[in-house]
Amino acid sequence: MLKRGDIPRTEPRIRVGLVLPEDHQTTLHITFSPPRSYQIRETGIPVSESLSLTVEENRIRWEGASSDRLTLRRLPSASVDTSLRLHPVRAGRGFHWEKHIPIEVTGDLILSVVEGGMLVVNELPLEDYLMSVATSEMGAECPTALLEAQTIVARSWLLAAAEQKHRRWDLDACNDDCCQRYQGRGHITPHSRRGVLNTYGQVLMVGDEICDARYSKSCGGMTERFENVWPGPAQSCFRALPDSATPPDPALRLSQEQDFQRWWTEAPPSFCSPSYIPEPDLPRYLGSVDEAGSYFRWTLTYSQEELCRLLRDQLGLNVDFVEELQPLKRGESGRLIRLAIRGVREGQPVRSVLESEYEIRRVLHRGFLYSSAFFVESTPEQPPSRFTLHGAGWGHGVGLCQIGALGMALAGYSSQDILRHYYPGTELSTLYTKDSS
Repeated sequence: MLKRGDIPRTEPRIRVGLVLPEDHQTTLHITFSPPRSYQIRETGIPVSESLSLTVEENRIRWEGASSDRLTLRRLPSASVDTSLRLHPVRAGRGFHWEKHIPIEVTGDLILSVVEGGMLVVNELPLEDYLMSVATSEMGAECPTALLEAQTIVARSWLLAAAEQKHRRWDLDACNDDCCQRYQGRGHITPHSRRGVLNTYGQVLMVGDEICDARYSKSCGGMTERFENVWPGPAQSCFRALPDSATPPDPALRLSQEQDFQRWWTEAPPSFCSPSYIPEPDLPRYLGSVDEAGSYFRWTLTYSQEELCRLLRDQLGLNVDFVEELQPLKRGESGRLIRLAIRGVREGQPVRSVLESEYEIRRVLHRGFLYSSAFFVESTPEQPPSRFTLHGAGWGHGVGLCQIGALGMALAGYSSQDILRHYYPGTELSTLYTKDSS
């Protein structure tokens, strides 16, 4: 596993979780290309064309055999284009775009049984992994400047090793949005491959540390400060910045309710706005899992009954009706970081406070709310019959805004321009080269 604070001078191998115990998955089909290019390490037997695996009684079973662990190693004689195709693999865990997809990967696979389900780990060189990340997070048709910037950011985030959410399974990352997307080789093109090779071994540095380069799909026009989303000290490059080429209005404070509502309505031109990339054109450039939608500005309406049911299911809060969703604190991007829910239960007032951007998004949508940068409009009667959320952006808004970076690239900005914009004060450094690896 990678370790926080380590700065590699040769390309490391990493461990990526493709199927996690929380998926509760007990079947998996693997196809090998070409046939007989992999062997089962525990038996030394080459595999022909495919394997169908099941979990029964805490053991992995296949073709009349079983084991508590199965390792698939590429044969030394296999070509560099050797790969494995896995199906099904969960993508978008817990989000409204969740689905199962097939993925094609290189490297080795280690399969085991954890908590009654499969744990499937892909071991491979970091740069091979990044080839797939660039075109999983964003599409292969994106401009080279965007793919280069996305790759440097993804490499920096992984090597900074600050989160490591799945360390209990000795993973450097999982394959999904909670870490960063890794959906296999299916969308790699010669163009997207160049975007990775052009940045081989390059990371962003903050002083003598690798930048913990967070990013999200769309900031909505203003990026957010790190400490308003995650606890703990933040590196100096994470600031609240307007996603535009022009300086912000010094009188505009999005942490103030009236200013935020005016800013949302006026929707000033931003790199992530339709001024730079019309939303009907976005599907061409987004990753294959993303759904078409309104990323810059969006609205979502709940009836009184729908909201009460949602609060019961997501928060365990039982109310007869909701009186108000009351903003208590906003970050510099307008994202809510404290929100009060006021309701009535059996004639008595009930109040619950959501204390973070993450919790607000988790509670107010069954598949995770697009962003916490929203204001609430309710119908005038008491209790209100409907609540409408008027929102900006998709994601936490810290660091690189992917759609904003796309807008910059389409407007002719370079990858270094993009990185300077979203991570001010960082320096680009090459940790290793292809020859040294």
